[in-house]
Amino acid sequence: MATRFFVVEIRPETNEVVIGTGEDVYSDTLRAGHLNWMAVDGLHGEEMEIMAKIRYSHKGAPCTIKEVEDGVVECRFEEPQRAITPGQAVVFYQGEYVVGGGTIL
Repeated sequence: MATRFFVVEIRPETNEVVIGTGEDVYSDTLRAGHLNWMAVDGLHGEEMEIMAKIRYSHKGAPCTIKEVEDGVVECRFEEPQRAITPGQAVVFYQGEYVVGGGTIL
């Protein structure tokens, strides 16, 4: 192939690996479960503007989080982020404080 391709999604239920171009690995939304709240005791139906890190080396990006179902939050970034990966951790910050975190679904 003349261009570079990346794994965009793995679908174990159908044994499919979805590939795409560099643009396809960007997303502005993630869902997270297995939540652990630190500085708050949950969102209680409210939205919260925070910084989120989607991997250790990620500098963090501004986003809004809201609970979309019991034990699951949706994180919507102001700008698309590269390689949001299911199974990895996401950590939510307000300034220097860890608000909480979870596992990317």
